[in-house]
Amino acid sequence: MQTLAQLAQIIQAELIGDPRAVVRRAQSFEQAGVGDVTFAAGAAYRARINESRATAIIVAAAIDDATPNLLIAENPKLAFARAIQALHTVAYQPLGISADLAVGEGTTFGEALSVHPRVTIGKHCRIGNRVTLHPGVVIADECQIGDDTVIYANVAIYERTAIGNRVIIHAGAVIGADGFGFVPDEAGRQVKLLQLGRVRIEDDCEIGANCAIDRGGFEDTVLRRGVKLDNLIQVGHNCELGEDTVVAAQTGFSGGTKVGRGCVIAGQVGTQSHITIGDRAIIMGQAGVTKSVRAGAVMGGTMPAQDYNAWRRRHALYSRLPELADRVKQLEKIIRAAGLIISESPGSDG
Repeated sequence: MQTLAQLAQIIQAELIGDPRAVVRRAQSFEQAGVGDVTFAAGAAYRARINESRATAIIVAAAIDDATPNLLIAENPKLAFARAIQALHTVAYQPLGISADLAVGEGTTFGEALSVHPRVTIGKHCRIGNRVTLHPGVVIADECQIGDDTVIYANVAIYERTAIGNRVIIHAGAVIGADGFGFVPDEAGRQVKLLQLGRVRIEDDCEIGANCAIDRGGFEDTVLRRGVKLDNLIQVGHNCELGEDTVVAAQTGFSGGTKVGRGCVIAGQVGTQSHITIGDRAIIMGQAGVTKSVRAGAVMGGTMPAQDYNAWRRRHALYSRLPELADRVKQLEKIIRAAGLIISESPGSDG
C-alpha cells in the first residue's frame, strides 16, 4: 500500500490529484478499480481516461478534465513496472535449510537462506546470502551462487558454474551441460570433443524456464550483467551475450556467437556459429542470422536475415509478382504488335 505522494516519488512521476489517496495494487486498464493504479500508454486508452474507476492512472502528459488522479511520467510503461514492484514485491523472509538437504564436503553457506526439500549440492560450492533454492535443484561440485539469487524447481547446474548476485533461474533450466562437439574418426564414428570450459552468469540476469546454456569448449560461455532470457532458449558453447540484452523464446545461439550490449533478439531467431551481433542491434522474429551484424542494425526476414526495411520492400514486391508477370506479358504483346523485336522473357507465352 502506498499513498500517491509516496508512489509518485518511487516511480519518478508528477502527481496531479490527491497526494493522500491510497493505492494497494497495480491492475490492467480494463480491470482497474478503486484502490488500483494502472497506465494508459496509447491514444485509445487516453481517450477513455474518464471511463476508468482506477484511483490513479499513469500517463505521458496531462489530460484536461481527467477524473482519476494522474501520474505524469515520460515512460508510462516503465513507471507502471516500478509501481508493480513497489506494490507487489513481498519482503524476503528466510525459511532456513531443509533437513533433507544433501550436501558435499567443503561447501559453505551464507546467511538467511531458504533451501527447500530435495535439494542436492555438491562438493566445495559457495552459496551466498539470502539465496533461495526450490525443490529438486541440483548443484554440482565447485559452483558459486551469489547473494539474493533465486533458483526455481528442478534446475540442474553443472560443475564449476559461477552465478552472480540477484540472478533468477526459472524451473527446468540446465546450466553448464556439455557443448555439442564431436569429431568423426577414421571409421566415421563420432568421437566426443570434451568441453573444458564453464558457464559464467553475471549479476541481475534472468533465465527463463527450460533454457539450456552450454559450457564452453576451452573459454567460458558468458552471460553479462542484466541479460534476460525468455523460456526455451539454447545458448551454445563459447557464446557471449552482452549487458542488458533481451532474448525472446525459442531462440538458438550456435557455438561461439557473440552478442553485444543492449540487443533485442526476437523469438525463434537462429544464428550461425562464430558470428558477431553488434551493440543495440535488433533481430526480428524467425530470422536466420548467417553473417555478422553491425551495431545498431535492424535485421529481419527468414533465411538469411537481412536489413529489415529492405526485406519489407522486397516482401511487398513478392506478393505482386503474379500481377507484374501478367503486365510484362501484355507489354510484350503490345511491342510485338507494333513490329518491334524483343527477346523472349522467361515464362512468355509467345
